[in-house]
Amino acid sequence: MAYTKIFPIRTRLDRRVRYALNGKKTALETAAGYALDADKTESVLFTDAFNCGLAVPCTEMYATKRRWGKDQNRVQGYHIIQSFKPGEITADRCHELGRKLASEMFGAGFEIVIGTHLNKKHLHNHIVLNSVSFIDGKKLRFNKQSYRELQEISDQLCRKYGLSV
Repeated sequence: MAYTKIFPIRTRLDRRVRYALNGKKTALETAAGYALDADKTESVLFTDAFNCGLAVPCTEMYATKRRWGKDQNRVQGYHIIQSFKPGEITADRCHELGRKLASEMFGAGFEIVIGTHLNKKHLHNHIVLNSVSFIDGKKLRFNKQSYRELQEISDQLCRKYGLSV
């Protein structure tokens, strides 16, 4: 049963991005049930970015805001959490569904980072996106209809992959 939450980011965007991409939470070695020795294997991180780099995503997001004269807006971005029923999904599939959700809903015009957190029994994605489009400078505004659209996309993905809704 996947559920989604959306939080507007009204303070510093970089704090949410750092949280979403936290290596201690996105590393496969930290997930319960995995027996990987971090000293003997490469660390597998479930992090990704669309329309910006993973190295300095906030720098790029803030540059977009400045380019369009929207760096003083109240809402800096959005933090979306997509969470799944414990034991129902693998880390790979969870990350894949987070990527698909972000891509289908926002991928064409917004800078996005995704971190799949494996540190809880319920695997979940943190999706952080800029509130200003890098293409045309338009501001993303969430309302009840856009939240329902996000939930519907998430539900469709769950049905497609045989997960509970």
